[in-house]
Amino acid sequence: MDPYQWAKETNIYMSQDELATLLQTNNPSLLVIDVRNEDNGGGRIAKSIHMPDGPSFSTLRVADISLHGNADEEEGVVVQKDILVFHCMESARRGPRCAKQLVDFLAAVKTRYGDNVTAADDDDDKHGIDRYFQKDCQTLVDWKPRICVLWGGADLWIRRFWKDEDLVEGFDSDYWGFGYEDSEEMNDDNDLIKGGHCHYVRPDDQPQTEWSSAGSSVTSTRTKK
Repeated sequence: MDPYQWAKETNIYMSQDELATLLQTNNPSLLVIDVRNEDNGGGRIAKSIHMPDGPSFSTLRVADISLHGNADEEEGVVVQKDILVFHCMESARRGPRCAKQLVDFLAAVKTRYGDNVTAADDDDDKHGIDRYFQKDCQTLVDWKPRICVLWGGADLWIRRFWKDEDLVEGFDSDYWGFGYEDSEEMNDDNDLIKGGHCHYVRPDDQPQTEWSSAGSSVTSTRTKK
């Protein structure tokens, strides 16, 4: 099934307003996962981590960070992440695909172990679970996170919140084609800013979404200044 259709049918899209509230209230259980590739420069959702879609994407790594913390975090008490929000540029292909990989991975863990966690032989350890979690998988089996995909992706988020440093980090106008000091763009909910990320081109086979019109100005001809 197409990742976007899967995400719609499973009702896992999270609204911008809900994510904004989680960020503004510093919810310790939240983990935002940016799976963009070379199009991740020039601005990101605040406090997000970057784990690019592709062969290097690892559901084990997502689980490890969620349960045991990230090396980039400040030293202190590690809080388990139970709200995971994936996104790519438009959250129509890569974001839902990675979210589904995690859903399928956790289902495989449950099928493999059930409620009785015992170390398996290496030959039977298809997901590398035992080796990665050092023969202690009970926490992984018990973990039941809420797995979401951000509605509209980074594209709509940054168009809406680029001025808010609590919600967008590292914004660079040169990547997006808007937000220059001498410009007068408006970014209220009824007047989305024109422009688009210079390193992103919408795939030809990407399905139409509720928010496709916002990114329709994306082209492959604009280059970073």
